[in-house]
Amino acid sequence: MKCIGFIGKADKTELVGYISKIVASTAKKVIMLDATTNQKTRYTIPTIEGMDKESQYVVQHDNVEVAVGFSNMLELKKYLLSKGEDFNSYDYVIVDTDQEEMIEEYDLKSANANFFVTSYDKWYIHKGIELLRFLCALQRRTDPESKVNIHKILYYSEINTADSKYIERLSDNLPIEWSGKTLNIPYDQGDLSVNIQNQYSNKFDIRPLSKGYKESLSKIVEEITGEPMANIKKVMKNVERVTKFSL
Repeated sequence: MKCIGFIGKADKTELVGYISKIVASTAKKVIMLDATTNQKTRYTIPTIEGMDKESQYVVQHDNVEVAVGFSNMLELKKYLLSKGEDFNSYDYVIVDTDQEEMIEEYDLKSANANFFVTSYDKWYIHKGIELLRFLCALQRRTDPESKVNIHKILYYSEINTADSKYIERLSDNLPIEWSGKTLNIPYDQGDLSVNIQNQYSNKFDIRPLSKGYKESLSKIVEEITGEPMANIKKVMKNVERVTKFSL
């Protein structure tokens, strides 16, 4: 089993959902954990009647299992056990969080990969760096000399005044090693509209997303799974084809 963390204050629910669906479509069993403050998935992902009144639940949504309301991995394991399911049957546990407490409770310092998600909005950057500072402090307790490897995902738009090196300068004093190139996600009205549309169609439908958005998704999945890009492209094409004929 691999644990993948998506850390940051920016809204990334749909992004993590698309990634979870693509990873699941590589014949892997995936559970997506909403460990955010607002728990957006409570409102955007439909549940079985009455389940939404429970404080903790797991629901399948568009071939992805989504867990809501769990404070740590032990709670999730106990819940699954009560339903006759084995936590260890999952290939990937994907954690979406914007809280220091959840970084610690889900032990993201030991995750197989962590992705820092932000936009150029200074509030998101500064609050996100605070989360990374906390993650680094946890890591340093275990290994004072170690560095934390983090992938950077940056929502971008056509803002000519944005400083592309701002994040690096703020994090310069942290024991962080940025992994690979920045993964840029388009942050335009078109893709935002697709996210809203998918909330109402109850799908993680990647078909209407922009070419740039889908290219970034493929690169993120490549980092997570280690699958060749050619295979990932085939999987994504199949995901689009299956979605088209299931509507």
